[in-house]
Amino acid sequence: MCRVRRLLVWLVMLSVWLVPTVAQAETPIRLVVDGVQIQTDVAPVLEGNRVLVPIRAVTEALGFEVTWNGSTRTATLIRGDTIIVLTADKAEALVNGQVVMLDVPPTIRSDRMMVPVRFVAEGVGLEVAWDQEARTVLITSPEPETPPIVVDPAALALLEQAREAGTDGIRFFGDFTVTVHVWPEPFTDELTVEGYQSASGESLTYSTVRQDDFEWTIGGATYQGQHWSQDINTLEWTERPLQWISPSVPFDNPTRLANAKDIDLDGASVTLSQQIYEGTEMQVVTIQGDFPALRELLGSHASRYAEGRLEVVLWFNADHSQHHTDFHLDLIAGHQGATRITLQGTLYFEPWDQPIPFPTEITGARE
Repeated sequence: MCRVRRLLVWLVMLSVWLVPTVAQAETPIRLVVDGVQIQTDVAPVLEGNRVLVPIRAVTEALGFEVTWNGSTRTATLIRGDTIIVLTADKAEALVNGQVVMLDVPPTIRSDRMMVPVRFVAEGVGLEVAWDQEARTVLITSPEPETPPIVVDPAALALLEQAREAGTDGIRFFGDFTVTVHVWPEPFTDELTVEGYQSASGESLTYSTVRQDDFEWTIGGATYQGQHWSQDINTLEWTERPLQWISPSVPFDNPTRLANAKDIDLDGASVTLSQQIYEGTEMQVVTIQGDFPALRELLGSHASRYAEGRLEVVLWFNADHSQHHTDFHLDLIAGHQGATRITLQGTLYFEPWDQPIPFPTEITGARE
């Protein structure tokens, strides 16, 4: 991206007076959001000292949901509690039902709705600046307030009691979504987990992944001191030593998020509350932490990410056993063109006093 060189003052002024359109054409307008340059299929344009960007950039970069009415040429933008309605070639906009006048109306360029980026971004509290020399719109999110770290001793005591309580065996099951927020549009995978774990540490887990029209299920197991896994293509079970297993990231094995002992509580808030679930009062431990508290959980994969936020909510029965766990994980990749990844879902637990139903390929191999 070239920059306009500062020459002699009179030469610069002369170029502005005589050929402003040529200068603008030489340097395309850039859109940078929180330090990341946003690529758009139609370049932003400058109209009446206001930058218009394609509406897709607003949806992806600024986190709006957008609906388009082709008959009225009207776009409705929604983010949080803010609803903005823009109509092509109309200088009146609606913000939460109130009429607001625009300096420059939206327009249609190359079959794309172009909207005033400053108006839209400032409407949801983002900060907008214009770098004239670099011809760049700089949008930044306000620094979030850092909540104080609160560690309730009663919550820690409950977690310890839950670890010691144990059980003869458990069955666990749950549904999760993994969303990758990338340009030009995000994609979401659905994940279903079902498995068993014994008091001795043996386990069997099946994970079903749904991606668009594809679905596949693979298993993993720990049996008599060995690890077993299914090949993703042949589904054949392969035996490996336990030492071979590397720590898995939460996206591969979200059951780790539901187990409090796998979460590094250093730097995380841990609080205790009483809440009602389906008519039953339960004790609830909420763990909230930012990226430093996630490093141990992510293991060797932590270097891939620059920011992160985790919330785990553990619901306990009266006997201190886990009933279910809700969680939400956000990670932002630490490379140019940062990508946001969101994992969320719920895992349920129930007692299991039967033998774990290992497949015969595993049990037969050990006989």
